[in-house]
Amino acid sequence: MTGTMMWLEMLVVALLTLELTDSPFLVSLTFFLRFLPMLFGFGISVIAERLNRKYLMIGGLIVQVAVSAVLALLVIASLLEYWHLALGSFLAGVILASEFPVRRTMIGEVVHRNSVGRAVSLEQTTNSLFRIVGPFIGGVFLATIGAQGGFLLGVVLYSIGIVIALSMKYRRPDTSAMPTGPKTEIIEGIRYIRKSQVMIGTLGVTLVLNVFGFSYLSQQPVVAKQVLQVSDVLIGLLQSVEGAGAFLGAALIAIFARPHHYTRIYMWGSLLFLVTIVLFSQSETYWITLIILFFGGLGMSGFATMQSAIMIYVSSPQMRGRVLGSVAVFIGIGPFGQLGIGLLASILDPATAVLLTASTGIVFMFIAFVIYPVMSRSNALDTDSAKSETLA
Repeated sequence: MTGTMMWLEMLVVALLTLELTDSPFLVSLTFFLRFLPMLFGFGISVIAERLNRKYLMIGGLIVQVAVSAVLALLVIASLLEYWHLALGSFLAGVILASEFPVRRTMIGEVVHRNSVGRAVSLEQTTNSLFRIVGPFIGGVFLATIGAQGGFLLGVVLYSIGIVIALSMKYRRPDTSAMPTGPKTEIIEGIRYIRKSQVMIGTLGVTLVLNVFGFSYLSQQPVVAKQVLQVSDVLIGLLQSVEGAGAFLGAALIAIFARPHHYTRIYMWGSLLFLVTIVLFSQSETYWITLIILFFGGLGMSGFATMQSAIMIYVSSPQMRGRVLGSVAVFIGIGPFGQLGIGLLASILDPATAVLLTASTGIVFMFIAFVIYPVMSRSNALDTDSAKSETLA
């Protein structure tokens, strides 16, 4: 349910910003603010290790209910301004930043190590399913009852999420380790990660995809409006089709992927995603764009699913929260790509900005294949995880 709202909100906020400002750059700025708090993922991971992750998750859902309610009321009262959307995006981003050190760390705590890939794949399948629904609903609401419908739906779904989270049975794992200072824990985490080529490779590709790949999401509705010249409903359908591809990809990974497949799925899925973004930027036909984005979703699922699965698999239980916190940090660097693509879109045009940005990402992916050859080996995880156990 929260996945439905994340994608719905991203579409609604993007189209509302474009309507209020007619500025592709300011659309990118809202995405920048949404993902900027990820930079504090390492710090959040340290806090999460001291508190019950279940209650942190519930607190985040309460904040999301409040943000959705306020934005809905502002739309209804015709008082909505751009800065309201910017602030709402930032607050939503603060909660998003806790995703890896809180919820995904909980997955690693409750499933067997060899089942991590399937567990994360199933979670990604659920998220992708909701991504099919979220953007389409957002487009329908914008075209019919207005943006307030999307935000009010958020109040309902986030509230249901709170009820489900309260009923969840979760016990914080016992640990015999003596707590140290936050600064010491962060330094220990950085040293631990630096000794793992698989972790470094995973973080490097995370950086490439978030700076040069996912930055296109802010311009996707703009390109659809200006080049494809379609309605809000059909723009929502574009993102839903991408979600359908991601759903199929995550389902196939859950059924067939084994640990020796993880890194190669991650690398080739990431490359496929970037290639489809380039093709999207050059497409001028709506139905062809639908096909392109479906395959883009397949690539995205390989990246998004394996990103967490790899880091959980190769890390020790003691370091897992900090390792996933580092993933959030590298995602947090990505929003600076939003500023870059927004500036290019303002100077050139949105489609060209998407083309140049994704093409640069493809170049860096080929560099990653050369710098991190371990990511193409079938025994990468078993070798690296053995080292991680001795370093913990």
